[in-house]
Amino acid sequence: MPTYYYFSCQKCRTRGGVFGEQAWGWGNFDMIESFKYLAHHIHTCGEDSIRVISEEEDNYIDQLHTEYNHFLEETKHIFPHSKDWAFLVNWKDLSVDDLKEKWVEENRIGYEDERTKVTGVLEQYELIQGDDGHPRYHGYVVPKEGERVAVIGSARQLPLVGRSYIIIGVGREHAELGNVLEIHKIIPDS
Repeated sequence: MPTYYYFSCQKCRTRGGVFGEQAWGWGNFDMIESFKYLAHHIHTCGEDSIRVISEEEDNYIDQLHTEYNHFLEETKHIFPHSKDWAFLVNWKDLSVDDLKEKWVEENRIGYEDERTKVTGVLEQYELIQGDDGHPRYHGYVVPKEGERVAVIGSARQLPLVGRSYIIIGVGREHAELGNVLEIHKIIPDS
């Protein structure tokens, strides 16, 4: 027997979104309606006003039709922001399988991403002269699999040696250091 929940806004006293939980852990979640409800009420009433109400609580009230219809009118501008409706109108004659293929084709990024992602331990680095006032460093990252990668980066706070990082950057040929991965983003790997 599932347990149903909905979101409630304490400020304007409305409810919306729905999700159900089965005894064994699986359930249903209305992602679009819940997203619309949360986006709208967090924007208008504030995040602190949102609550989750279980059908097992005394103040649980099934969705009122007039309240739900009002919510639909009030939030039709929130989702989707994309060109989803135009896509469906333009390709309404396609079969479901062809529609899926067309969706992939139209949403594919049309150019190659030159960035590289490396996850590994920062083995060592040395400081080199920085042009912008931030410390620059040249070092090496040892991925879990693969060869050691030379990196060059700039940061207000230097990374820690011996720590694992996710590094996103672009391969460059440096005049003095040779082939390096120029770091655009470095994130500690938890």
